[in-house]
Amino acid sequence: MKNKYKVINNFLSKEDFINIKNLLFSNEIAWFYLNNMVEKDNGFFNHCFYNNFKPMSDFYFTHIISIINKLKVAAIIQIRANLLLKKETQYFSKFHVDAPFKCKTAVFYINTCNGYTILDEKLKIKIKCEENKMLIFDSNVFHCAASQTDVDRRIVINFNYF
Repeated sequence: MKNKYKVINNFLSKEDFINIKNLLFSNEIAWFYLNNMVEKDNGFFNHCFYNNFKPMSDFYFTHIISIINKLKVAAIIQIRANLLLKKETQYFSKFHVDAPFKCKTAVFYINTCNGYTILDEKLKIKIKCEENKMLIFDSNVFHCAASQTDVDRRIVINFNYF
């Protein structure tokens, strides 16, 4: 797992970050419920910004381009925001890979909470949810999400790209 992931704190400028955070916590954005995070596990809410070679949300142009530029993306596979609701006891999604081929996954944390991401099913590398943090790793690395118990919403933006 060495050198297969990178964490960047304070990824965006304060102004760019606040704009995205305010949008994702507002009533302006539509969230869509999906029954499973991976397969036969807990449901969550999702807002897709980009998929199938095209923008899926008007907010892609106004809020996501600054992140794409900073990541130096050559081609986008998918970009989506994920929202997990607070649980009384912590819930873990199933370990999964975002893509079986060589590309990158980036997880951008919108708010700080006691939820986290676990990389590598054997090593169990724990990445805390801290606002304006970017986690980048190879898309074929097994990982899972741990829900939060301290705040109502855990929001991240997930990028899959070349």
